[in-house]
Amino acid sequence: MMGSVTGFGMMSPGMMGRGGGQGMMGMMSICADKTSAKAGIVTFNVTNWSRSVVHEMLVVAVDSSDAPLPYNFSKQIIPEDQVKVLGETNELQPNGSKSIELALAPGNYLLVCNVPGHFAAGMVLAFTVAP
Repeated sequence: MMGSVTGFGMMSPGMMGRGGGQGMMGMMSICADKTSAKAGIVTFNVTNWSRSVVHEMLVVAVDSSDAPLPYNFSKQIIPEDQVKVLGETNELQPNGSKSIELALAPGNYLLVCNVPGHFAAGMVLAFTVAP
């Protein structure tokens, strides 16, 4: 079964009115037109809607969407070698887009921007995959 998460975007300060999606938690945010999909191949169509800030998106498998992630406060990032990263866009320049296709099993995931300081500023969104 194929799923597609379109309209996924990353926003920086001053962009809160754009997109109207989920995940509006802090000075920065991630929004998506869907926060769940059926198990199988899921395509994430990612766009950096910022006018001036680089972003990225990681798909991280987690036991629970509200469990804390390890965090390196001196580097202001999630240590990627300490979490289960299933895929990522790498850095996207402002207005840049990239699609990633992943085979996802049922479970809980987090969509995270791991550019220094961005996760702490609210760039995380829970994503669920159903059987």
